[in-house]
Formats: sequence, C-alpha cells, structure tokens
Amino acid sequence: MFTLVVQIIFGWPAIIFSIVISVIGILKKWPWMLAAGGVVIFPFSFYLSGFPVVRFLALLLPFFQFGAAWVVHTKRNFLAWVMLFPLASVSLILATIVLTQK
Repeated sequence: MFTLVVQIIFGWPAIIFSIVISVIGILKKWPWMLAAGGVVIFPFSFYLSGFPVVRFLALLLPFFQFGAAWVVHTKRNFLAWVMLFPLASVSLILATIVLTQK
C-alpha cells in the first residue's frame, strides 16, 4: 500500500495531474489551479533534484507554475503558457528516456 502511495505522489500520476490542472487553469483563467499544480509537482521536482545534472533546475519547476498563476492573475495568458513549458519539456524528456530504455 505504501509503495502505491509513493508512486502516485512522486510518479507519473502526479506529473500528468499537475500538467492537466495547469492547462485547465490557464484555459479557464483560474490562477488557483496553477498554484495547485505547483503544489502537486513539488514532490516530483524534489525527487528529480537528486540527479546531479538537473539538481537546481528541478527545484525551480513548481516556481514556474506559481509564476504562471501570478501571470494568469494579471491577465497575460501567453506568458503563462511560456512558463508552463519547462515542466512540459522535462516531462517529455523523462518520458522519452523511460520509454526508450531497454
């Protein structure tokens, strides 16, 4: 049971859920959804910061979403999409690495 909870909090369900609620937050112009996405992705980014290559950059991922929440609050939605790009790109890179390993 504990391993399932850890996989949900640190794994793909949290990543996908965070991206989905962030996209919904931008489309509906609800900054609180982006802030919730930042809270959901924080354990994953903390886990990812254990890898030496992305140590500091991984810790910044939730703050991009918090920044996007502020940008949506100030009605600049294009910039919010730009601030969501780092999380989406890290997720796609990680998915590519996981799916292409043998």
